[in-house]
Amino acid sequence: MKYGPPQAKPRQYPYTLEVLESQANKKLMAEYRADNKQWLASLEAQSAPNAQMIDLQPEVQWYMRPYLLDFLIELHQSFRLQPATLFLCINIIDRYCAKRIVFKRHYQLVGCTALWIAGKYEDKKSRVPTLRELAIMCRHAYDEEMFVQMEMHILATLEWSLSHPSLEECLQLAIAETGVTAHSTPCKYNRPSSATESSKVSAVTAVGRFFCELALYDRYFLTVPMSLIAIAANLLACSMLGVDAAASNLRTLLTQAPPHDSSAGSEENMAPSVQGAFLSGLDGTSLNQLRKIALVLILQTTSLSEVLQRKYEALGVIPVLHNYTNKHALLVKAVIEHSPAILADEPNALAASEVARVADVLLQIGQEDLKPPQMFSSSQASLPLTPPSASQSSVFSHHASSSAYSTPIMHSGQFGYSPMPTSDPAWSSPLVPKGH
Repeated sequence: MKYGPPQAKPRQYPYTLEVLESQANKKLMAEYRADNKQWLASLEAQSAPNAQMIDLQPEVQWYMRPYLLDFLIELHQSFRLQPATLFLCINIIDRYCAKRIVFKRHYQLVGCTALWIAGKYEDKKSRVPTLRELAIMCRHAYDEEMFVQMEMHILATLEWSLSHPSLEECLQLAIAETGVTAHSTPCKYNRPSSATESSKVSAVTAVGRFFCELALYDRYFLTVPMSLIAIAANLLACSMLGVDAAASNLRTLLTQAPPHDSSAGSEENMAPSVQGAFLSGLDGTSLNQLRKIALVLILQTTSLSEVLQRKYEALGVIPVLHNYTNKHALLVKAVIEHSPAILADEPNALAASEVARVADVLLQIGQEDLKPPQMFSSSQASLPLTPPSASQSSVFSHHASSSAYSTPIMHSGQFGYSPMPTSDPAWSSPLVPKGH
């Protein structure tokens, strides 16, 4: 029974006023668009984590990363946080791990605290998890005070610098630059003038966001600019959905500024000029990096984690991916077969191979719509489709593991995450802070 005066229902925000505010915000942002892109370009290099320093961690290893990511994605979903919050959270974790030694028993604590910080930076106050909720999600492995102490330690380590061109921000910039939609503040009540245009934008955003989240799982993507990952994700999304805007925009940029080697001569110490969504500039090296990023993303789809698969199954992204891999079965098979060369080669060396032409076909940026490259034999018909090798259980997950999701994505056993170690007892029990 509740006491006190009756609680008044909050008034709904007028839709017309919200639309007017969105339009005004769009005009104001357009005036500072070039300045914003230059600022993001300067932040991109400053806030990039050093993967080589993370390699030196004595206890935290790369095979542990997918388990922490699965847990954080579930946590992010349960609190209904903004997409940018997740990407900022992972950036905070990576930058912290590149500067401080993190013990295995504290890895989950660092992850949850980073999500807490990112939520306070990006999200509504009402949706930011409380200390009590964080402790419950971690099964009381950590006291509430430990989250506060870790927050201060993370902020001091990062010198209170949290600004970062996240994958979500770069993806929205790439979508806006390609002309799929205008970059504006979304309305609370989704009443666009064109339902068809809105659904196309939503589909491209969902598929592009899937690839951006997929890129969080692999070490390679920490070594390339965030803007290139987002552009590759947008190109793949448009290619899968039959939208030519992204590929056309890239062809236009390449026509206006032909690729050249910006590392030579007097340009060595010059800041790259921002071109479209390319915050680091568009040259031959960035184009080759774009090809390699797309190929590695295609390889990553062969070993989706169960949590990521479940999340995007509900959004309809997995069926789109399934249809695309069926349509380009020979191309995807060629990518899988050449995965050692793709992962080992430098992007510039990869450009001279047939695999680079495969990337152009998949991204729809080739000069023609192409006959099969020479690596394909006419006898190859189609690929058998098998369920992916998703993670069988999530170490940090508070849900029971399930293998009921058997989305037919093409699977390659040679490219996947390291299995959960069975000999290490620390992975089979809840994480307990030192001294307990």
